[in-house]
Amino acid sequence: MMTSIGEGPSSAVNPTNALVLPNILYPVIGQLDKAGYKDIQSDLRTTLFKLEEIYPGFSNDFLQSFLNKEMPLLSSTTNMNELTLKLEKYCDKSSYFISSSRSEQDFHELNLRSKNLKRILSRIPDDINEKREFLETIKEIASAIKKTLDSVTNTYQYFKSIDGRQALENEKKEFIKYSKHFSNTLKAYFRDSNRDDVFIAANHLLIQTDYLLRTIKLYCETDTLDECLYPLLSQHQNQTKPLPSSRYSSNNQQQHNIRQSSNIRSTYEQNYS
Repeated sequence: MMTSIGEGPSSAVNPTNALVLPNILYPVIGQLDKAGYKDIQSDLRTTLFKLEEIYPGFSNDFLQSFLNKEMPLLSSTTNMNELTLKLEKYCDKSSYFISSSRSEQDFHELNLRSKNLKRILSRIPDDINEKREFLETIKEIASAIKKTLDSVTNTYQYFKSIDGRQALENEKKEFIKYSKHFSNTLKAYFRDSNRDDVFIAANHLLIQTDYLLRTIKLYCETDTLDECLYPLLSQHQNQTKPLPSSRYSSNNQQQHNIRQSSNIRSTYEQNYS
């Protein structure tokens, strides 16, 4: 049984549940226009997002059930931890990053470095089969993590509130914690060859990178937020009310949303403990 994230990364919940929607289902929805169903894309995306909020892990369960029924052979041979990681490099997640409306070089570098980190992590399923190549990939990941952290630190100057800087500092600590967990998992892998643990640890880093970016977007460019981008971060939030607007009218509302996201994130993790 999985335990709460509060007990440490090594015993944390499986992050794959949070990646199935953005890494598998959203790209499928994005192809519907080619089949003549463009008019239902937005509604379908929103519906799946809301279902994921109310029933954390719904997307993963739905996909597994579909595969079991329609493609049983594929279902029995598919490793979802590996698949969500591998598909990261094929997903269009441009909306996760700071938009061009912020012309500062620090934001530009943050985008480039975080994208590079996610891209290298997604290579793991291919590179892990060759030890020498995998060791080179590990070195690239270590360098990309450091550069991403440096870029995050450079954005502190654009936060106008103490709450904002504290929120980013908290997410940065979580990112560092999971970076260390990833490193420890790699050490264990070279002893026990458990690839699945490596995929899971890498998926955690993907999510933590998105948490960092989301926090920066919430405080630095609230007018460009897509409320369906980050499933599970706002689960159980306002279940009897409409989803909160992506345009926030005041700094107080902005800070309130950050605090809500932090509380809700803890709720999600506990639900899978």
